[in-house]
Amino acid sequence: MKRRLQLTEQVARFVDHYMPATDREVFERVTERLLDDPEGEGTYLAYLNDPVTRMVREGHVMIEYVATSWFVVVVETDVYDASRGFNEPL
Repeated sequence: MKRRLQLTEQVARFVDHYMPATDREVFERVTERLLDDPEGEGTYLAYLNDPVTRMVREGHVMIEYVATSWFVVVVETDVYDASRGFNEPL
């Protein structure tokens, strides 16, 4: 069964208004993949003391999310690319 995607208001604003188009394409591709398999390859727990919040990175895009039986809720996303002025690389 495919889950539905939900974004927090902060994530939705960032994706719609501030995320560059190429990174938005990566974001959409990754979230589509997460809907099929939220614990798939390339994902990992975001914090040692939190067994629910997961993280995935692809290219310069970072996505933190919580997966339930019905939804994947994206709680945080960011772009890490110092050459384009987006944060410092991790």
